[in-house]
Amino acid sequence: MSTATEETTSTTTPEPVLRVRDVAEHLDCGTDSVYQLIAAGNLRAIRVGRVIRVPESALAEFIAGGTGRR
Repeated sequence: MSTATEETTSTTTPEPVLRVRDVAEHLDCGTDSVYQLIAAGNLRAIRVGRVIRVPESALAEFIAGGTGRR
């Protein structure tokens, strides 16, 4: 008797991302400061065309004291 192996398909949901202005509000600073953090590599961000988004995990890393670089 042969046994069939079950294939489990893991469905991953995309990580939530924040707008620069939302990050600025959370950090209580201006959007220019957030753009500077991104440009300096201190806050990880995703660019799609002209749109910049910050993953929630990147904001959490930044707040926790990580550099945000990968």
